[in-house]
Amino acid sequence: MEASITLRNVSKSYQKKYVLTNLTLGIEKNTYFAVIGRNGAGKSILLRTIATAMIPDTGEVFINGADITKAPKLAGNCIGFLPDHDIHDDWLSGRENLKARADLLGISAERFREVAEPLIKSFGLQEILDDYPLTYSRGAKRCLDLVQVLMGEPEILVLDEPTLGLDYHSRLMLFNYLKSVKEQKTIIVASNEFTEIQTLADRWIVLDYGKIRFDGTLEKMLTKVDMPFTGEIILRKKNVALVKSMLDAGLFSNVRHLDLTIQVTFDRLKDFYTVLAKIPEDSLAGLHIHSLSVEEFLIRLLSDEE
Repeated sequence: MEASITLRNVSKSYQKKYVLTNLTLGIEKNTYFAVIGRNGAGKSILLRTIATAMIPDTGEVFINGADITKAPKLAGNCIGFLPDHDIHDDWLSGRENLKARADLLGISAERFREVAEPLIKSFGLQEILDDYPLTYSRGAKRCLDLVQVLMGEPEILVLDEPTLGLDYHSRLMLFNYLKSVKEQKTIIVASNEFTEIQTLADRWIVLDYGKIRFDGTLEKMLTKVDMPFTGEIILRKKNVALVKSMLDAGLFSNVRHLDLTIQVTFDRLKDFYTVLAKIPEDSLAGLHIHSLSVEEFLIRLLSDEE
């Protein structure tokens, strides 16, 4: 398969300390690639390097065959980068931020209506778009930044902790968007939450102190570490039929019904989302999914290697 991105022997220091060490990897075109690791593992530095926001100290980075270490602007137009911090201007309204980004990207007014306005609606920004981001919630700020990145329709999406601060509805909107474009774009997502990327990722790497400790598919990962999931579905009113259908489906190793809360244990997030998709959104009062922390996963993974 053709590679969109290739790193060869890349090292990068930050604050006089090496964060990436002699990293070599290729990311195939039109795939969903996830980077997992504890805080400080080097995820953000790796994504900034891929997005041309940083130049490596040593090594080479190729985007669509172009060596960005020599000509970073060659790759800039095909990459949409969402860092792990705000990219909007607090002293411009939400609408002014989007218009400024549209001007920067050369998006016409007509194209803005076609591309940006559906995203604005999907992420629930219509009512606050003329307000200043200073007054936004943390989640609304993240949604504004997501719209700025997505409306450019980049060939490569580089998203660092994209769900920071997002509520259930906004997470679902982002999930559905990425699912709809994952076969037309190369998507790179960094996270320290397994549950955020298990359903969509074609391939994962686990970074630990700037080195790759695991590289492969979910199936390969599950052969190394047992990763059970637990979920809680909180309903607005009792639904006995739903509980029965979940028991009959045979997708869960355990189902417990506690008044308005349904607790389930499962091995694959896809099974959980299959059931969740059948529940009307207005019937849901809350949703929680739990799994191993990255720290727990690394302890299990590295102990198996010893």
